[in-house]
Amino acid sequence: MDRQPDPRVAAQGKLDDLAEMMTRHGWAVSRQYPGAAEARVEGERRGGAAVMATARLTDKGWKIRYYVIGSEEDGWTRWAGLKKRSTFLEFIRSSAVDADTRLQPLHSHCRCAKKHQATRWRALRRLAGIQLHRISADDLKMEKRVYRCPHDARRWHLTSKQEHPHRRDTWQGKTVSL
Repeated sequence: MDRQPDPRVAAQGKLDDLAEMMTRHGWAVSRQYPGAAEARVEGERRGGAAVMATARLTDKGWKIRYYVIGSEEDGWTRWAGLKKRSTFLEFIRSSAVDADTRLQPLHSHCRCAKKHQATRWRALRRLAGIQLHRISADDLKMEKRVYRCPHDARRWHLTSKQEHPHRRDTWQGKTVSL
């Protein structure tokens, strides 16, 4: 009896290959496999540049999408989608895209009334700035941590709560220096 390979293993394998390449090129990498029908790998760098590949199981098999955002120095404040894997791989290598590459600006699915940051690095940097300001102003309520928006994986929020009572943070990666 021939066993068919598990399609989830194949999708994770492709994402793991991307994670390995990100690591080789100096990205701080995180992998998330929150459910049987989705997976995500991300890389981030000092300066706020980030890459993300997501895999979602559809009727036609696994659909992998590629997202990039440049550094703050580049003035790049929004995530963009890339159609080609080759363009995504080039961004991993160089943190840049060719002038001919058409970036697809993305709209957020975040429904939270909170301000957001596009990457974890940017959220942590903002958190450090707010904490320093609040210490000097003797403000009692101080933001303590950042967390991923539950509605949009490309958004991060700040909160004064220590931990969410029903959910632990799913970030599993290296910390990146501010």
